[in-house]
Amino acid sequence: MKPAMKTFSGILLIVIAFGVIASMAFPALSDPNHAGRGEDRRVVNFSFLKKEKSELVLVYFGYVGCTRVCMPALHDLADIDHEIKKQNFQHIPSVWFVNMTPKMDSLSVQSWAESFDKNFKSYAPNEVELKDMVHTLNLVYTHLGVEAEHMPYAYLIRKNGHRYELVYIYTSTPYNRRLILKDIGELQ
Repeated sequence: MKPAMKTFSGILLIVIAFGVIASMAFPALSDPNHAGRGEDRRVVNFSFLKKEKSELVLVYFGYVGCTRVCMPALHDLADIDHEIKKQNFQHIPSVWFVNMTPKMDSLSVQSWAESFDKNFKSYAPNEVELKDMVHTLNLVYTHLGVEAEHMPYAYLIRKNGHRYELVYIYTSTPYNRRLILKDIGELQ
């Protein structure tokens, strides 16, 4: 066999072996029905949830004015919210936009959220609250304002008794709408 063919065959075998190992180590990556979703159970005790009445809550953390990451994700969440409302679910999730720029006034944050959907709720945390949220959910972000880097994750939270707990994290955009609708249906 020619050396080039041996090299190519060796590389191909390494890639296939890595794929098999990754699919066994991370089954969610190899299962298209759960792609883009992580499962995580932990209590979330955020102040904006204290007055929430919904049994289910979808939360998105971003920046007012963020066009590269937030706008596509929030448009996607608005479309998903419209699809959810068409279903016969007993519990319709509230959708919250939480601004990650401390010291921003709540009216600007609400105006930004409502520009995607008039029913979106918003919250402008102070620095202490934001640090707690970052710690609780392991949020990835920088402190640079509208040019900040962050992940377009959406968090599905469920009321359990008198408290809320994280259930799923949707990690890729566009979001897997079919999966989100299925998850919400199963949490009814």
